[in-house]
Amino acid sequence: MIQEIWQKNRKVLIQVLSALAIFLVATNVTSSYRADHEKNLIRHEEDAQLVAQDLEGLEGVVDVERKSRTALEDRNLDLLKKLGISFSAIHQPSVDEASVSTDFKRAKDLVWNNFRDQANRAGMVTPAEIPNFDERSDLSLLEWADRYRLLEVLDRFTRVCLQTGVARLDDVIPAKRLQEALEDPNKVLARYPLHVKMLCKPEQLVEMLLRFQRDGGFLSLEPTRVTQEKSGGEKIEVDLLVVGIDMEDPRVDSGSTRRGSDRSRRGF
Repeated sequence: MIQEIWQKNRKVLIQVLSALAIFLVATNVTSSYRADHEKNLIRHEEDAQLVAQDLEGLEGVVDVERKSRTALEDRNLDLLKKLGISFSAIHQPSVDEASVSTDFKRAKDLVWNNFRDQANRAGMVTPAEIPNFDERSDLSLLEWADRYRLLEVLDRFTRVCLQTGVARLDDVIPAKRLQEALEDPNKVLARYPLHVKMLCKPEQLVEMLLRFQRDGGFLSLEPTRVTQEKSGGEKIEVDLLVVGIDMEDPRVDSGSTRRGSDRSRRGF
């Protein structure tokens, strides 16, 4: 009986098992990458602070200590530039409160329209509507800065979608900034997430995971669901959490500090 079922449904079963294997591998890979990068970011920040404190008492004693501290600070800054999204961001927050909403809308339209134009030429299906960043009139400059960080995540992610040849992008939902406590009470790990649904080949998902680990382009990609496409083809449907990270000052009004909160899944 089992042999008969296998023979009749062999192709479908192989596809489902392949999708499951890709999901498990991708989840493990991305979790490992994200954990390693975030740990490195935190560790180097803490090491820099401790060594800087130790060397503070030696200031002016010998030039070696001063050079060592400068080298360590430079190394810490270099790591932050590689991993922290704000250090290598193309889209920088406006500091003009009177024009910040207009500036952001212009930047958002430019990013999205450029992506849509290239996607149409490549035959990639995209969402009909531009992502909603909840651009309310009462936002503070700090809240606008959060939206610029999310726009940076969107821009980096869509560029790689085009490079890897993703077949379809169904949903792109910007979510609320989250922060996670660190051992240093003066700093938090800030996460800027997008919830994405897309259709792609299994190897394209793996390629995306690898591309985002390169210097200057790092994002955390966290697949939450991977299934075989409904039409029974070779592609997979993926629900994905795309996250930019930064080391920032803590905020008391940040909302939930837990990953994957209900509010973050719904967006703003």
